[in-house]
Amino acid sequence: MSDLNIIIADDEPIARDILQEYTSKLQDVNVVGVCKNALEVFSLLNKEKVDLLLLDINMPEITGIELLKTLREPPLVIFTTAYAEYAVESYELNALDYLLKPISFDRFVTAINKAKDNKIKVADSTGNDDKSIFMKSDGKLVKVELAQLILIEALKDYVKLHTIDKTIIVHSTMKYMEEQLSSYQSFLRVHKSYIVNVGFVEELEGNMLKLKEHRVVVGSTYKDKINDIIGRNRLI
Repeated sequence: MSDLNIIIADDEPIARDILQEYTSKLQDVNVVGVCKNALEVFSLLNKEKVDLLLLDINMPEITGIELLKTLREPPLVIFTTAYAEYAVESYELNALDYLLKPISFDRFVTAINKAKDNKIKVADSTGNDDKSIFMKSDGKLVKVELAQLILIEALKDYVKLHTIDKTIIVHSTMKYMEEQLSSYQSFLRVHKSYIVNVGFVEELEGNMLKLKEHRVVVGSTYKDKINDIIGRNRLI
């Protein structure tokens, strides 16, 4: 994955210094600019490719909330603020996370990992839009669009591919399917009998995943991995 390009926006010098110190300790993170106000943020967004905006709320002239409302195509936003009362509004604006000052390094890392995962997910789903595989079923080669592939289920000497609009049964193994999909980070083995497209995961309750109309058991050896992925994408 390419570096996560970040802008730090805060009118407090100490807060800017802390965030810069935190980001300097992380891999695959690149601070493209440090801003004291919204006007500087506007200028940088027009010049740089930005994946994530670490945005203070209580800034002079234009607040972080007001700034975000003006952006037509904003990058990912994590609010960094001393005020808890704006949390609900920030989530209504699709903020990725909401960090209350003083921000601990551990909490900061969790938020940055969430941004990294989001970038991977978007890039992978975009890349999958024109990706497809051909599988032999009933003597025919059937085209499977990866962006529409919800999950793969083991069926003795066969596998069942569940897509948005159809089910395809092919003579294959889960090991082979896992190898073929290993370059696509949205596909994850969650059980000896299941590979899922994490982009379709709607709920995790206990050891059960919900993907559209499907219910999938998460194996004990895979539980930590799926919990980690879902945990990184939690807002609250």
